[in-house]
Amino acid sequence: ISSFILLRYYDDAACVLRKMCLDAKAPHLSSTLPPTLPWKFNKHVQPNKRLTRQGNGNSEELRCVIAVIRHGDRTPKQKVKLNVTEEKLLNLMLKYNGGKPRAETKLKNAVQLQDLLDATRMLVPRTRPGRESDSDPEDLEHAEKLCQVKAVIEEVL
Repeated sequence: ISSFILLRYYDDAACVLRKMCLDAKAPHLSSTLPPTLPWKFNKHVQPNKRLTRQGNGNSEELRCVIAVIRHGDRTPKQKVKLNVTEEKLLNLMLKYNGGKPRAETKLKNAVQLQDLLDATRMLVPRTRPGRESDSDPEDLEHAEKLCQVKAVIEEVL
């Protein structure tokens, strides 16, 4: 999302909230004010003298705070795609996908994730032989992905 779209979203939300508040509390002012906010004008807008308050010593109390939050502003899901060749992981996938070979498996609940974590913990020490210089780059990448899977699941559980 570009920053222009976000700014427009918040400007539009402010206009809607402003109109709702004026319609509810000062309907006579709602029709006399422009539908857009003053900072959207290119020319300088003179404040309406009827709306400016002269200091009479009365204090005001904040009664509410309104927040406009876009639900789309969140961190992305953590996903790792992994080609599984280890028998322990293949058996685990078959267990949770109904015994269908080559089918995608989604592990979501705590029991499934714990099973995956246990299997991954057993595999991670074997994929780190300590002699990285003579290891295949694909094997190193696979080992790194297994380590990532392990770290993410440990964080979740």
